[in-house]
Amino acid sequence: MSSSAEEEFSEGLLSVVKPAVESVDAQVQTLRTSQAKLKDCIDNLSGDLANIAEMQKDLPNLEHYVKKLMNIKRRVTTVNNVLTNVQDRVQMLQTRVSKEQARKRTLLNAS
Repeated sequence: MSSSAEEEFSEGLLSVVKPAVESVDAQVQTLRTSQAKLKDCIDNLSGDLANIAEMQKDLPNLEHYVKKLMNIKRRVTTVNNVLTNVQDRVQMLQTRVSKEQARKRTLLNAS
């Protein structure tokens, strides 16, 4: 190949490849900018989380109290169920007593 043919081929190849390379280069630059912004956001978030963790060290551990409350809630529910059953039985007894009293009145009135 002659020197001028090589130059023309190189220039042609460069004119085809150059826009693609420039586009990729611009996208890489944009990606690097985005990555830098993301790193800054992550650094800020890490600082905020560290501050929150530090503040929580001063707070009492509430898990023990939550467990106590759940236990108390379970007990109250159990007592409520027992009371409901007792109330139902008392109502049934009252109904039976009323029926028995009505039956006795009827017998007394009939005699």
